[in-house]
Amino acid sequence: MSIFIRFLITFAPAYGKLDANPRIMTKCHLLVLAAVFTLLSGCKPEKGPSLSEYGSQSQATQRVQFEQYVQRLLTAPAEEALRLQDSVLTAAERDSAEWQRVISLEESFLLDPNSPYRNEELYLPVLERQLSSPMASEKQQQRAAWLKPYLLLNRPGQPANDFEYVTPKGRRTTLYATLDARKPKRTILFFSNPGCPNCKEITETLSQSQPVQARIGTGDLLVVNIYPDENVQEWLDYLPNYPADWICGYDPDLVLKSDTIYWLRAIPSLYLLDEDKRIILKDATLEQLLVYCIQR
Repeated sequence: MSIFIRFLITFAPAYGKLDANPRIMTKCHLLVLAAVFTLLSGCKPEKGPSLSEYGSQSQATQRVQFEQYVQRLLTAPAEEALRLQDSVLTAAERDSAEWQRVISLEESFLLDPNSPYRNEELYLPVLERQLSSPMASEKQQQRAAWLKPYLLLNRPGQPANDFEYVTPKGRRTTLYATLDARKPKRTILFFSNPGCPNCKEITETLSQSQPVQARIGTGDLLVVNIYPDENVQEWLDYLPNYPADWICGYDPDLVLKSDTIYWLRAIPSLYLLDEDKRIILKDATLEQLLVYCIQR
């Protein structure tokens, strides 16, 4: 599937009709796009497309270019990805309108919980820049200060925060107690709701994946499926829909909904933990999770 088609499917509905009259880009728009092109291609600036070539592009094409940039970020080593973000944000600071546009693009691709490219680690530099940049409005700075503590929860490489849950039989225990007893090499932490279509899709995909099932069978992989909401009877009625070899439970005190130990922006939410209970993947897509479980 082409990048443009994927853009249409994923992002166009949220950003209006593509047949609207394209906005003419300012010189600063061109500078940012030139920076993105240079970083993507590895070319020197003078070897990239001319400003007039950038100026002829539609708004939809600009978003596709930014999507390509985000794809590069996601595959680049961490240090390089941070350097790329710094370069693009610095270019955006040359003009207030361009700053707003780039901040909006960064958020829609990297922070939106429905984006397939969501990545809080790559969005953190955007928050940091909003907190320090003279281009950021007071509202942006306040929002960045509010968001930052949530993004710092359960970062990759950190130990996952422990929490209590209750099993279907009414036994109260903790995530850590379960992992200490079972000692899996990898743990899928799956926050889900009964009746959630995406949760159902994830459940079916994981239960039908032969590599995943093989790892569960050997004890190397454990799925811990947690219901974070208050309708416990609905969850109990739905339990037969979950695989029997999963660990299932609910949060009796609704601590998870307080966003103090996990930031559950949307359900479903998938985490992957290593054998030391450290975060490998945070709020991952199903595709990311499967790739990691199958290839590693």
